[in-house]
Amino acid sequence: MIQSWRVNSSAHWLEPLPKSLHESVQRFRERVRQHEGAAATLESLGEERWRELAVVVAASEFAAGSLIQDPGALAWLERPEADVRAANAEYARRVAAAATLAEAQHLLRQWRRREMLRIAWRDITACASVEETLRAVSELADACIRAAVQAARTHLHAIFGAPRGAAGAEVDFIVLGMGKLGGLELNFSSDIDLIFLFAESGDTDGPHIVANEEYFNRLGRELIGLLDARTEEGFVFRVDMRLRPFGESGPLVVSLAALDDYLQQHGRDWERYAWIKARAIVGAEAYAAAHAEFVRPFVYRRYLDFGVFESLREMKALIAREVARRELEQDLKLGRGGIREIEFIVQSMQLVRGGSDRRLQRASLLEVLPLLVGSKLMSAEEVAQLSEAYLMLRKAENALQMMRDQQVHRLPVDPLDRARLCVALGVAEWPEALARVERARAVVADRFESWLFAAADPRADLELGLGWLDSPGDDVAEDLAEAGFPQAGIAAVAPLLDAYRQAAPYRRLDDTGRRRVRVILARLLRAAALKPSPATVIDRVLRVLDAIGARSSYLALLKEEPAALDRLIDVCAISGFLARQIADFPLLLDELIDPNAFDELPSRARFTRELAARTERLRPDDPEREVEALRVFQKVAMFSVALADLTQRLPLMRVSDRLTDIAELIVQCCMDLAWTQVTTMHGVPRCGDTEDAARVVKVAAAGYGKLGGLELGYGSDLDLVFLHDSAGEFQQTTRGVDNGVFFLRLGQRIVHLLTMHSAGGRLYEVDMRLRPNGKGGFLMTGIEAFETYQHQNAWTWEHQALLRARAVAGDATLCALFEAARRRVLCTAVHRDTLRADVAEMRQRMRRELSESRAGQFDIKQDAGGIADIEFLVQYWILENAGAHPQLVTYSDNVRQLDGLAAAGLVESETARWLKETYIGYRTLLHHLSLEERQRVVEAQEHAQRRARVQEIWRETFG
Repeated sequence: MIQSWRVNSSAHWLEPLPKSLHESVQRFRERVRQHEGAAATLESLGEERWRELAVVVAASEFAAGSLIQDPGALAWLERPEADVRAANAEYARRVAAAATLAEAQHLLRQWRRREMLRIAWRDITACASVEETLRAVSELADACIRAAVQAARTHLHAIFGAPRGAAGAEVDFIVLGMGKLGGLELNFSSDIDLIFLFAESGDTDGPHIVANEEYFNRLGRELIGLLDARTEEGFVFRVDMRLRPFGESGPLVVSLAALDDYLQQHGRDWERYAWIKARAIVGAEAYAAAHAEFVRPFVYRRYLDFGVFESLREMKALIAREVARRELEQDLKLGRGGIREIEFIVQSMQLVRGGSDRRLQRASLLEVLPLLVGSKLMSAEEVAQLSEAYLMLRKAENALQMMRDQQVHRLPVDPLDRARLCVALGVAEWPEALARVERARAVVADRFESWLFAAADPRADLELGLGWLDSPGDDVAEDLAEAGFPQAGIAAVAPLLDAYRQAAPYRRLDDTGRRRVRVILARLLRAAALKPSPATVIDRVLRVLDAIGARSSYLALLKEEPAALDRLIDVCAISGFLARQIADFPLLLDELIDPNAFDELPSRARFTRELAARTERLRPDDPEREVEALRVFQKVAMFSVALADLTQRLPLMRVSDRLTDIAELIVQCCMDLAWTQVTTMHGVPRCGDTEDAARVVKVAAAGYGKLGGLELGYGSDLDLVFLHDSAGEFQQTTRGVDNGVFFLRLGQRIVHLLTMHSAGGRLYEVDMRLRPNGKGGFLMTGIEAFETYQHQNAWTWEHQALLRARAVAGDATLCALFEAARRRVLCTAVHRDTLRADVAEMRQRMRRELSESRAGQFDIKQDAGGIADIEFLVQYWILENAGAHPQLVTYSDNVRQLDGLAAAGLVESETARWLKETYIGYRTLLHHLSLEERQRVVEAQEHAQRRARVQEIWRETFG
């Protein structure tokens, strides 16, 4: 047996390994020869395991020693994954049921040794990815902690009984994993950062009654002893408790109430970073409410929090000094381009954006990194590079620690350890291993420096003479002249700056806010000096700063993101409308961080992704937060459309298309939310001939007017009609509520969500008067009743309105039924005998009642020869001819309807082309007037020629 092992181990299994490690493998062989049990076990290995054994022993003295100490661990390695999970569960059960703490200690250490050997073996032999290794170590730590807690509880129960609260219920013990354990990314030989909490004060109920505080303190100490105490079998995990409230000087265990008080009164910026990683390993249910109530608000601000950069720089400076003092430049964790810098990048992004994007509120760095794509701060390529670098550094870190099960991070100097690292990384020579690590560190360092230190030059204000800002006696104009500001612009700019420094928003700023403003103004003055109208740009940016006021996060954003400030200056130079949008809703500054803001065109696909990102983690039982998220989405999406519009990258028709996309997505979201809320309260509506044969009812929404006609503007209302397909003898919800009552509640809820005021205002004004029977009709109409009404009771103006309608949200099948009903009605139900008179009379009435013009003026929309005349002409021509030419009713927008009329030969091609160009021209003019916040009434003379021809076509048509 021994002889066979000698032959095998000295043969070709050594050939792939560095020669410098052959001796260590041979030494392992000699030790095995002296250990008959180990030799017998190793002799049973198959050829593939022999190959792996040589590699593992070469790379890890820990693995070699564990195999000598515990030959039975080899049997553990041979088990399939399912058996390993079962064995782990059995160890957890045995630890929890241990008769003594000493037995529990022994079982925990044996368990840990065997499982860590398995993890190391799989990692070194490339059977497990880096992610799998990190998770496996973390899950082992979780399982050991839970089992140890149960063992300690069992031991203490005989003495103290159970801890009880005021109501007599047993009080929960909570163990939080922090740091890498919290993120399920624990390295091989890491400490575990823990925090111990308990739910509430009280007393125990056993033979020896003590306060809960004392009981949980004892429980915490016993837990640490089970995990951390060094015995002849080693330890399980080193425990670090320094992240608890007040650190080493604080109590070992604190109540949730004490934690709340600590975070509110004493929590520091660095602790916000630490608590990102908090994850309940024991007592998760008891911790969940506390996390939602006060931990999450402590960590994540509800606004963009760029102020974190200043505290991050301070932390980085402290670490840099420690690195220099301890000569840790080659440290994979703390050195330049190390793991800690990646953690800083990701965690700072989480703090900046996590309050507004709940997807980022996760403890796992590897889960968060992919979510940063599209965050406007990192490209897909940068995220991919950082992910690759992170995994490379974590692989190397684990390889270093697997050598001797020691917590080391520094690249080795010893040639043998360098060879071991090469084996673990799967490379032949040390220079290649070092090159891989250095490439990863270079990527991290480059990204970290650009991320953390990209703010404006702090000396910039010296170049522009900003001494006047905090010196009321200084003359602004003189300072600008001395600083070299263009002389022609000083007279207009100086009063603006003087007014800003004297206004309340600036005077209320603290010292930190004023320092940020100095950097912002320095960059603003330099950039504005190069613009054609410096005073206009400065005035608009100062209005934004006034609107921001003392909200330090936005000032921090503009200081920390100079590219965003440059884009703000450019936007203010382009348009007063965009500047007002930002002043009214400063969260839009976030959009200017994106380097593609001026290049990427808005699209429905992009809107869909952004809406999902903003709403996917919101609870349906919190409608105010849901509507607030929708409002933020709407504002941001409309701003992106307006930016593309005003930089001439998006023509008018596409602007309306994108604004229509936004409205449709919001209507659908509100319908889904309302359905969830109303069905929760009243049950799901069902219908059919009998209850047994009943099906779930479908609902949909049809858009009329500008929404239906794909002509929405930035401030347009929504004309909506709600539909359902409920029919049959049985029409009740699953809670016995009549479907009619359900539909009333559902319709009311949808309208409420669309029109309710949130922190950002309301989503839309909604007009429901176009539904059958108008204000007196049902809020939600059955599809069959809708078509019947349109055939039997609808007026001509209602058919005109239907021509501009289309399904915009809801069930796809019901939407198709609506479209089919619309076609049938428009082709067969129109009152063609009175159509000409009806249309002409309605138009005349609108001119009288709706025109806003006076003598010498022209109301572009309502006066003769304007937009409404063209719309009525098109509607008349289509309704008159739809019976013979059903293809005319395919589209709901005027432009394609005119194309259809020309294609059918019903309107001369030249006339249709001219009407289309005139219609688009009118709409473009109205659009620009709206952006400038001006009325739709203009001087009549400049449009006389176009008006005259429209009126001529009208007379030719209607007489």
